Amino acid sequence: MPTRFLCLTALAVVPSVLSAATLEHVFDGGHMPGEQTIPWNYHSQPGTKVSVDNGVLRVVDDGTAKGQLQSISFPWSADPDGEARVDADVKVLRCSGPAGVVLLAANGKYEAAITLYPDHIDAPSLGASAPARLDDAFHRITMVLRGCDLRILVDGRTVIDLAGKWNRPAHEGRNVISFGSISSAATGEALWRCVRGVTTYPDVTPYPGAEHHVVYRQPGVYACFPSLAKTPEGWFVARFGTRALRSHIDPTGGSASRISKDGGRTWTEPPGPFFASASDVVRADGNLALAGAVGWRHVPESRRVEFEAKGIHVRPSMKGMVAYASGARFCVTKPDGKSSIKPWTPIEVPPHQVMMGYNQAACLNLGDGVRLVSIYGDTPDNRRDAYALRTTNDGDSWACLAIAHGEPDLGFNETALGTNATGHVIALMRTAETPRDRGFLYQSVSTDGGQTWSAPRNTGMWGYPAHILTLPDGRLIATYGYRRAPMGIRATISRDGGRTWDTNGTMILRADAHGNGSDLGYPVSALVENGTVLTVYYFNDAENVTHIAATRWQPPALNP
Repeated sequence: MPTRFLCLTALAVVPSVLSAATLEHVFDGGHMPGEQTIPWNYHSQPGTKVSVDNGVLRVVDDGTAKGQLQSISFPWSADPDGEARVDADVKVLRCSGPAGVVLLAANGKYEAAITLYPDHIDAPSLGASAPARLDDAFHRITMVLRGCDLRILVDGRTVIDLAGKWNRPAHEGRNVISFGSISSAATGEALWRCVRGVTTYPDVTPYPGAEHHVVYRQPGVYACFPSLAKTPEGWFVARFGTRALRSHIDPTGGSASRISKDGGRTWTEPPGPFFASASDVVRADGNLALAGAVGWRHVPESRRVEFEAKGIHVRPSMKGMVAYASGARFCVTKPDGKSSIKPWTPIEVPPHQVMMGYNQAACLNLGDGVRLVSIYGDTPDNRRDAYALRTTNDGDSWACLAIAHGEPDLGFNETALGTNATGHVIALMRTAETPRDRGFLYQSVSTDGGQTWSAPRNTGMWGYPAHILTLPDGRLIATYGYRRAPMGIRATISRDGGRTWDTNGTMILRADAHGNGSDLGYPVSALVENGTVLTVYYFNDAENVTHIAATRWQPPALNP
């Protein structure tokens, strides 16, 4: 199968020539995890220490209490059916037991964790072990993965060959490289000069004629979660977060807006205060009907016990603070979105641990005073359910109705809403956190304006979360982020009102994203002129700048 080359970063410490079939992720031991060109995941843990000593990374795990371990990882998007390879240049100083010093590779289907001792390599979960002197100098440990085949090499020599025998399931479907220590009970210490992951993936053909434009890009700013509105003059307005941290919880940094007067080709700062709202939130009287989950709220860490006692899930956030997300509410404001006509009022919702909303793709105006807004929540019994807030009086009061109830291994969250030519409501639900059918968009349909919904089904579209645009000819377009190699933005068409989606004809709008998969997507699409679609989203580039981008593209002609 033809392939395409994409190199995230290249380091002199790993001399290699990459073929035209590879995607490379390199950890340079001369820098801390957060200082890599594309940062690796790492959290300081009690009883452990990570430092750079003489140009190599020293990982020390002296803790034996629960949770005292130190893993450094990266989501490498390996293809379970393709070949993947991990090389680690490491010197093992000590290791007291399984996973005290570890190298782990998982490809979404299978995983292998090998423990590195000063004098041997052990893979107890795979029933394999081999002698190897690893404490006298730096040695290259290699794991080669393909299908049910796994080979482990030391300095280029195969020491463990599990051809046809590698079948240990990946924990919760994870797809990751990890090194350091992943055992609370065991201790260990090792020096890591370099860790390098290489994966292969099929070639893709970018959608012809697509134009890509930057809406906002500022190094050091995490620009994310755009909205898109159109003014009476025909201008487009994008509003988005400008966060100081690469966080989906901590909003420190504020927000910004940009306007385009030429259909999304160029974007400038608005001339002073500028208000524009998506049409789906505008009431018949010109005011705005706003509803949704309350979202993250930050309180002092001392209040953690108070909320946990209520069954509400609490997460660490800013220094000395914790965050929780609970409840839903609505209000009516003037067109500026700030001057209140009806103040924020709670909406009765089912019991939950967490309740969250989505972007403007969740809002749908069905006319005659009927509006829907999708939200989702984690139930007390650890299901994840999708809901619709529904009003029949143009936003003066709201009820919460279920769209789809999750199962232990299949949960539903961020949900896009749209309508087909017959007025049926289509809900496309994200399933990214579930082991079963991980990452596929599921669909439910309502034929009665959002009161009842069909059983959810897999659409065959892999990617998330989505936005639904209805074209004048009745076709539906789903745009969504694609968070595995080659990462980017994709679009799929339904020609039969959402009954089926043309996944064989999926349009690849972008396939040049870099970094962690959580740093792209959340597209919003709108019609421009002459059938052109404008899709706005956030994106991460090779310099690790998360920014707002736009693509202008022409959907294929309607089949005769």
